[in-house]
Amino acid sequence: MISFFRMVSVAFALAWPYPFTPWRSPLLRWRMETYGVRDSDGRLLTASELTPARFFRFTVRHRRELVAFLRWASRL
Repeated sequence: MISFFRMVSVAFALAWPYPFTPWRSPLLRWRMETYGVRDSDGRLLTASELTPARFFRFTVRHRRELVAFLRWASRL
């Protein structure tokens, strides 16, 4: 069984060097942009348009997919 600590360490590694402000991480911003984050009007957002509120809204809406990804990545 994958430990919670390994999943958190993967999340920190992906957000590095911004582990406590992950919405500033260029890697995560780019991944969210390629995933297809949309605003309330349905328009695709660019990485520069991602705000902390949009970041948290995305993580809440897609939490199951994100946890599944962290489980997969922690096995590598």
